[in-house]
Amino acid sequence: MDYDKLLNEQEAAAILSVTVHCLRAWRWRKEQGPRYLKVGTHLVRYRPQDLQAYLESRVVDVSRPPRQRRARRAA
Repeated sequence: MDYDKLLNEQEAAAILSVTVHCLRAWRWRKEQGPRYLKVGTHLVRYRPQDLQAYLESRVVDVSRPPRQRRARRAA
């Protein structure tokens, strides 16, 4: 692993076009966001390849036809 390439919160937020607060909220909720490294108790770092993988996972393919909605049953 190339440890010179680890990014801090500000750098990761800039790459993702989100705020540092948003990154922290994602980590706290553990519901979304890129993978990260936790060094010690408070120090968080991001690997560039994890940010890239996260962005790739968020791509929406608009070339596929939309899924058909099921008709609601009358109540």
